[in-house]
Order: sequence, then C-alpha cells, then structure tokens
Amino acid sequence: MTKRSILLIVALCFLLPVLAITAQNDDAQPTFRIGIIDTERGSIAQGARLAVREINSAGGVVGADGTRFRLELVVETPAEDQTVTNAINNLSQASLIAVIGPETTEQVLSNLPQLQDLGIPVLTPAIGDTIIASDSSRRIFRIRAAERFQGAALADILVNQLNIQNVTTVQLDSASTGGRVGFSIALGNLGAVENSFLLDGSISDMVTELVSDPPAVIVAFGAPDLAATLYVSLRESGWIGVFAYPQAEQAEFRESVPLDMLRGVLGTTTWSFASTDAISIDFLTKYTRAVGAVPDAVAAASYDAIYLIAEAIGQAGTLGDNLNAIRNRNGVQGMLNPSSTPPQEFVDSVAVIQLNTFGGVDVVARYAAGQRLPNDTPPTVANITPTPQATATPEGVVLTIQSNRQNVRTGPGLEYDILGQVQQGEQFPVIGATTDFSWVAISYRGQTGWLATYLLDVFGDRSTVPVLPIPPTPTPRPATATPTALPIPDIIVLNASPNTFTAGVTTNINVTVRNQGGGDAGPFAIATTLQPGNIFTSFNLVGLAAGAQQVVSLPVTFPTTTGNFSEVIVADLNNEVSEGAGEGNNLAYVFNYKVDRQIIVINSTTLSTSAQIDLENNFTPIFDLQYTPAGLNTINPCSGTTDCIGLLSPALNWDTAHYDAITSANGINASSIANSALTPGTTIGVLTAEGRRAVLRIDAINPGVSISFTYRVYTP
Repeated sequence: MTKRSILLIVALCFLLPVLAITAQNDDAQPTFRIGIIDTERGSIAQGARLAVREINSAGGVVGADGTRFRLELVVETPAEDQTVTNAINNLSQASLIAVIGPETTEQVLSNLPQLQDLGIPVLTPAIGDTIIASDSSRRIFRIRAAERFQGAALADILVNQLNIQNVTTVQLDSASTGGRVGFSIALGNLGAVENSFLLDGSISDMVTELVSDPPAVIVAFGAPDLAATLYVSLRESGWIGVFAYPQAEQAEFRESVPLDMLRGVLGTTTWSFASTDAISIDFLTKYTRAVGAVPDAVAAASYDAIYLIAEAIGQAGTLGDNLNAIRNRNGVQGMLNPSSTPPQEFVDSVAVIQLNTFGGVDVVARYAAGQRLPNDTPPTVANITPTPQATATPEGVVLTIQSNRQNVRTGPGLEYDILGQVQQGEQFPVIGATTDFSWVAISYRGQTGWLATYLLDVFGDRSTVPVLPIPPTPTPRPATATPTALPIPDIIVLNASPNTFTAGVTTNINVTVRNQGGGDAGPFAIATTLQPGNIFTSFNLVGLAAGAQQVVSLPVTFPTTTGNFSEVIVADLNNEVSEGAGEGNNLAYVFNYKVDRQIIVINSTTLSTSAQIDLENNFTPIFDLQYTPAGLNTINPCSGTTDCIGLLSPALNWDTAHYDAITSANGINASSIANSALTPGTTIGVLTAEGRRAVLRIDAINPGVSISFTYRVYTP
C-alpha cells in the first residue's frame, strides 16, 4: 500500500463523522420561536408549554410551503415589581415570530410602544376594554373576552334571571374604572337603574352607608383584597342581599373570605375549571396531570393562543394577517373567531360563576357573542388538535362535522334528495365511501346517508372503509319558474325580551321587528295589551325598509300581582301598511312572560342528615328547614303564614313558579315532605320562619343521607 493511499484512508476516517453530523443537522426540523412574558411556572407559560408539547409530539406545524416546523418557547420573567420593560427588551433580541403576554391591562398599556416596536403579533390575555382601541399598529391581539363582554353577561343574569332592576355598584379603586363603566353600560341597555358608590374613605364608612338603605344586590369592582374586606363587612353587618364580584374565582378573594360566607357570591370569567364541556374537561385533565395544578382562565387563553399561532403559520401571508383571517376555531374558551368580534379580538365567550359551599366554583350560565348558551350545552365540541392524528374508534373510521350544519343526502351528489341535517361537532362511524373518498356514508335514521368530505374531518385508516355502490340518480323534477317577489312590505315580530318582569319596576320590552317583504313600509305601530292590569304599550315607527329589522322598546310597569301570562304583540296595529297576504301574520307573535316579585337571595346548597339552613342567610341565623332521614322538614310547625312547605310541582317548575303561588291555600301548608316526593326537578314552595316566600328546586338526593337544592327568596 502506498503512502498516499494510507493518507487517504486516514482522511476518510476523520471526514465520515463530520459528514454524518452535517447530514443530521440538515435533516433537523426547523424551529419557530414564540416569546412568553411570564414567570417560568406562571399561567401563560404553563398553558403555552402544554400546547407546544402536544403540537411537537404530533409532528409539529406545517407551514404554507409544506415544511414542518417545531415550536419553541422563550420565557422572559417580569421584574419583581411586575414591570416588563426588561423582559420585552430581551425578547426583541430573540428572533421570535410572536409573543404571548403580558397578563395585565396595566402592563400592556404602560409598555404599548415597546410591544408595538417588536414588529410581530403580541397576543395578550389582558381584558381591559381600551387595549385594542389604543393600538394603532394592529399587532396587539386579545385572547380573552374583554371586560365589556363579562359585564354584559353579569348584567343579564341580574336583570333577566334574578329580576333585579335596581343595582348598586361599588368601585373600590381607580384601576377598576373600565370594568365598572362596561357593566354600567350593559345595565343601561337592559333598562336597569344603577346606584353607584366610589370608595373615597374607609370601607367601614361605606358599609354603614350601604346598609342604611340595604340594596338587593351589590356589584363590587376593585382589587381582590378590597372586595373581600367589603363583602365580609357587609355580611357581618347583617346585609343579606346578592353580592357579585367579577373576580370572585380568583384565589386571593376566596382565601380572604371565611368559608361559611363564600356560598352564593357571583362572578364572571372567560373560562372556568368547573366547565363541563368535553374540550374543557380534556384540557383540565391534561393540564392538571402535566403541571400538578388546576388551570385558570389565563392558562386556557395561552393554550388557545398557541393553537391560533400554529394555524396561522400554515397559511400564506403575514402571521398578523393570518391571525385576523382565522374563522371558527374551536378552543378551550369556546369559539375563537375574529369575524364575529372586532379585529384583533379572538374571544367573546364568558362564564358566569357562583361560589359554592366549599369555596369552589359552579358555572351558572355561559355566553358567546352576547347571547346566553343553552344550559349544559358546550359552545364547541370538535377536536382542537391542529394537525389531527386521531386513531380510529372501535367502530372504525369516524367523521366529525365541521360546518354549522351539513345536509345528509340519499346519494353521493348534490342531485340526491336531502334526508336531514347534522350539526357541528357531531361524530358518526363511516360505513362506506366513494372510490375517490369525496363522499362518505353513515347510518342515518335507519337509512344510508351520504356526506361530502370537504365539509368534515375524517379520522382513521381510510383504506379500511369499503367502497359502496352508487344509488340510482333520482329522476329530475320538472323545472318551475322562480316566482318574483312582489314589492309589497310584510311586517312581522321576530322576538321579544325579557320574559320575566319584576312587579312595580318599569322595564322595557325589546321587540325585534322585521320587514320581510319586497317593498318598503311606511309609518306603522307595534303594540300590545298585557296582563295583569290591561297595560297598553306601543311604539310608532316612521317606516322600515324592505329586508330591514329594528329593535323597539315598549315600556311597561306591572302591578304587584304575579303569574305567567301569554299575550299577542301586534305587528301593524292599525293596518297602516298594505301587506297583501302578509296581513294575516300581524297577530302571529305570542309573547309568553312571567311577572314576579323582586328576589333578595338566590343560592344553592347541600344538606346532610340533621343539617339546617337559614334561607335568608341572616347574620344571626333563623333556621327555616332541616333535612332528616325521612325527608325535608320546617324547623317549627306550619302556622299557615310561616314555617310551611309544600309541592308546587307538577303545575309549576323552577322557571314558572312565582310569588303569588306560594300560599297555604295553594298547598304550601305542611311541615314536611317525604323523601319519596323529593325527586330531582321537583319544585317546592316555602313560607320561611320570617314569613318570606321562597322557591326550591331539588337538584339531587341520596335519600336519608343528603339533599341538594337551588332556592330563591322574595322580598315581602
């Protein structure tokens, strides 16, 4: 062997490891870096960290050009005084594509120029209403529902569910001004009256002033420690009304209030760990296992933010523009959809919560896009993984409906008849498909139904799905001429709210009127006569264009008589508009409503055997009821006006029960109700030891062991 050959072999021995390392680096997955302004174990960091781990474990994010990227977090901690100037400066040197944080409104507004100068999208969980309006760069995005959405939800619960028309607000510091103003606007839109107090002295002096003319409800705004001090002082003074504090779920507030006082406090949040929809439960389970702690609303928002960024990466264009273009993204908080909120705002989902006996949280109502959602119905149910890699269920390949609704047809084509519709989030086993998999088949109402795959997601091994024979194409129906809409107006009433009124309190009925015809309408009147009291109320419109609709207000003040009523709201009172065939629907809208007395307490509880409850929640308890092995008893024998209990079911339920129905003549004349009659959903009337009237709804019972119920107590 020559000397030259030996040198070549030696050189190759050194060169091969180098070539291997280079190849390995060339094959390494490229990385996108996202900045986090938070502590290492803060809610923003932990929520984002969980989402990044899931995405990277699923193979990363697919860019617009098909390249797969990994995500990496760069966490910068705020200073000890919670300022974030240095954190932002450090992140500006880190080659990032986006930043999540900071958490508070003050941190965002105090550092807005620096955040804008980063030149990349900044997604913040801060909820102050002025943040987006203050941003001229269009680089600041909000990933939680703003204060105004939360204020509107709380106002709706107080006015439309609790029938409270006079609300007292207490502002405890200047930082809470935005939240109070948003709530005040929402109250005004619902026709309620606000009595506002601003803390300019001691809390004890304010409590003295408040209890001198005790309000039915107090809504507090301010720091958690101040709110807790106010609330405890009010209860110790003997005040028994409804207390609401938007930040009631925060640990600082709950831990500053004695456990026996927490029950019944109302609050709002953008997401609660007590949410019962499938996505929330899945997130709660994963987060708790990974972090060893219960996630809060900020953690949920940060988790959603990572998935929003991941989706935006997959689109062509700038990341900021892509974020604003996202539509109908299912998130932990609900539907993430800047198309239904102002630009740069992703979320309008709110939960109204109530603290329970243990200091925990119960979700009493949820809202999205300003509308209350049906009870126990999650806002979204679809899978939120950005790059779906779900495995097939035991039944085989599974599809998930992605559009709001989708037609199910008798065959694979638009020419086939429609069997029915399926809703967003519903899942079905796939039983067959066309050869190109453009249509799939499911079992639907005892038949084979076909769905177009471009409107849905399919999970599982498609190769296992059999190809089904194509049904015969239906015989085309003879074409018919499309009728031309005549230029005739047609006035209808679409809806009216609220449906519950407090006797003696002036309230506006908001009536939505629409001209569904093809011609413009001239002047006309909307009117109704309501019971009790033969109350006539109306509104005169100067006109309504074809296809337009308008909300009008009909003021009404009911007498003290309570009950459930149905009356017609007339669409065109004096037939001033020539509507042709549309004249027949002027009397079509039936308004169902309830008139009731004002409520001073609404709450829920669980009583074990021998436990007693004071329904009015007096500072010095005056007990009304006790649960025994035999059933639910009053403490003292029924006198006919006090210490009485009786069934309102089945004639009335929780929603229809009212003040005048709770009398001894109406069956509220016993001292006990046996366990056999205390089934869930049963509605009960009570005459308390102090002579007030109350309604109970049985929520759960373990006979002889415990009973859970929700209740409300009326003013005399």
